[in-house]
Amino acid sequence: MTLKMKDMKRYMRSFLILCCSSLLLLSCGEKYLGVEQVGIETTKPEKLTVDQVISKSGALEIHFTLPSGNPNIDQVVATYLNKRGQKVEFKVSRYSNVILVEGFVGTDEATVELTCVDVGGHQSDVTLVKAAPLASPAELAMQAMKVEPAFGGVKVSWENKNAQALAIHVLTEDVLQVGVVSFVEDPLKTIYNRDSVNTFAYVRQYPSSEQRFGFVISDKWGNRTDTLVQTLTPYKEEEIDYNRVKAVSYFNPTYFAGSRDYGIYGVNAATGIQNDANAHGTAYAPQTLFNSSTTGNQYYGYKFVKNLADPNPANREIVNDVFLTFDLNMDVRLSRYLLFPRTGSAYTYGRSSPKRIRIYGTDDSNKDRWAKFPEGWVLIGEYVGPEPAVPGSLTQEEIEWFNSKQEYSISEDNVNPDANPTAVIRYMRLHLMDSYNRNEAFYTINEFRMFGDIQKTY
Repeated sequence: MTLKMKDMKRYMRSFLILCCSSLLLLSCGEKYLGVEQVGIETTKPEKLTVDQVISKSGALEIHFTLPSGNPNIDQVVATYLNKRGQKVEFKVSRYSNVILVEGFVGTDEATVELTCVDVGGHQSDVTLVKAAPLASPAELAMQAMKVEPAFGGVKVSWENKNAQALAIHVLTEDVLQVGVVSFVEDPLKTIYNRDSVNTFAYVRQYPSSEQRFGFVISDKWGNRTDTLVQTLTPYKEEEIDYNRVKAVSYFNPTYFAGSRDYGIYGVNAATGIQNDANAHGTAYAPQTLFNSSTTGNQYYGYKFVKNLADPNPANREIVNDVFLTFDLNMDVRLSRYLLFPRTGSAYTYGRSSPKRIRIYGTDDSNKDRWAKFPEGWVLIGEYVGPEPAVPGSLTQEEIEWFNSKQEYSISEDNVNPDANPTAVIRYMRLHLMDSYNRNEAFYTINEFRMFGDIQKTY
């Protein structure tokens, strides 16, 4: 093939590529991603008509009617200026006849601008709505707020009947410059709430001395209430040193890897008192409740079984009551405890995790403490673990609370009217009354962490 013919073919190839590219460019000029562009000619829509305005907590619910005969209306837009001069905007589609405008503070008359917007972006003239909202959720929460002394800090309670997202900011006094005392917020102590039931919290790690606290509530719209100021003295509270707590054997605990018959091992024949539980082994003994370990497999105690030797399982009966006894080696008024269950999804609100517990206590003045029970002992309190909102579909918050934040206030979480939560005790007898699965043959607990006002140590 001659050089001239080769050049000719090269020119033809280049010409064909250029033609194809030109055709593609022309095609793209008429289409976008394969969809033909359609130009919509619209005109400015008419104003909408307001039918009703309903005042709500921090909001106005506006009912309206769109102008008739205009199929091109796309949405309705409501705007207003908040207390900080910022524009707040809400939108609903043409298929709605109501728009909820939120974020108001106070009960003064507010002005809302309503417009229709069509598919071409044209906006109608403004329809003005003037109405007064009800007090906002943040304001209602602040009006109901109560602050009172608690062990190691303060207890804060409020109302949030509509379960709105609120944040409670905690402020304490600090010296930022010489001679000037100011309120300073601690972000680590901020309380977040969007629950209509659990509307209280403890703010802790404060000394037992008089001090001023400030509280401000904010909402998701950035509104903040005025500051509630209280002067309070927190009650003295210390964490009980687990090294001081010792399991005792006066009520005959045993160690055997399996269930034991109640008729043989359950009751001390001399005193008539139920014996302490049978642990799976020394590695799972009651002392493991106080070794600072919240993970792994710690205490593992069997429930006694009546008629255990009966060959017919239907005749056997699990005794859910299990006891464990300790010398705290201190005189203490308990304030709260944290229960850490065995970890693992099967034990979260399930299986052998304790659901109902009683705490009994006594001191050295009770000379018959190992010969009589419950006579001479004080019922400190009875405590019941909660059920998840939807069993079998746990939220992350429910899982986290159960495994690492399961806290009970000795006084306020007690459900037994015969209890005396303020008693000072040295010796403690735990009564495990029920597990989340009553048919489980044993109880499991990883750690039992306690706090209180320690008055004397031994």
